[in-house]
Amino acid sequence: MGYIIKGNLRACLYLDFYEALDNVQVNIYKALEGVEESSAFKNQLEMLSPNAVMAKEKRHLGTGFTDEDGNYRINVCDLYTEGAIEIDLVVSDKLATLKKRSNPIHFTARRLMPIWRNNNNKIKEFSWNYSFSFQFWSQLRRQFDIWTILGNVKSAVDKTTPIKGVVVSAIDVDWVKDDFLGSAVSDSMGQFRIDYKSIDFKQTYLSPLISIETPISSIPGPGVYFKIHNSEGILLYEENRAMGKTQQRRNIPRCFNIDLYI
Repeated sequence: MGYIIKGNLRACLYLDFYEALDNVQVNIYKALEGVEESSAFKNQLEMLSPNAVMAKEKRHLGTGFTDEDGNYRINVCDLYTEGAIEIDLVVSDKLATLKKRSNPIHFTARRLMPIWRNNNNKIKEFSWNYSFSFQFWSQLRRQFDIWTILGNVKSAVDKTTPIKGVVVSAIDVDWVKDDFLGSAVSDSMGQFRIDYKSIDFKQTYLSPLISIETPISSIPGPGVYFKIHNSEGILLYEENRAMGKTQQRRNIPRCFNIDLYI
């Protein structure tokens, strides 16, 4: 009798906005006897050390990776004869660069007793779908120093019609030299997403020898303003850089949402 574990993983990024967890390594382990099922991992990130991971190797039952939509499917090894399992995830830094690189984070997502269902091929299947909370996912993103701008581009005429296919650029206003945070193309719904790291706005005239936001701020976030171009590079919308110094735009949080009208 064979066993398959499959499912879908996603995480809350902002309010009701969820992102699929793509290219995440999913490891299945046989749970230690006498250890109860647990959902204590729900809102607290507890990273496993290399030694802790190594100690679990003898209980390893299978490994798989999520696809771009967060789906995974794992064939459990023949050593498994039912019983409680642990599901661990290994998440890598998708924004890793030569300037700033973070090690993958390995953590236990759930310990449970699977309920197996027979399929037509004499194989038992168990499905585990999970949505990580905003509180939990924020902890992991902070470990990778990932900052995100989510937004919508809409028509300035009716404030409703989405504008697709335009390039939105985010810039951090600074005393010495403004920092380019990133750009993204709006989709069919007018939505865009820009991911960046603190090193992208903690720049000085001495960078890369010294990188720190100038002026030094008690709240470590950028002050942003935006530009929008069409696909041919023609400027359609440009905010005054002074916008980055306003109360609404100064020291924005790690996940910032905005509507832009052109």
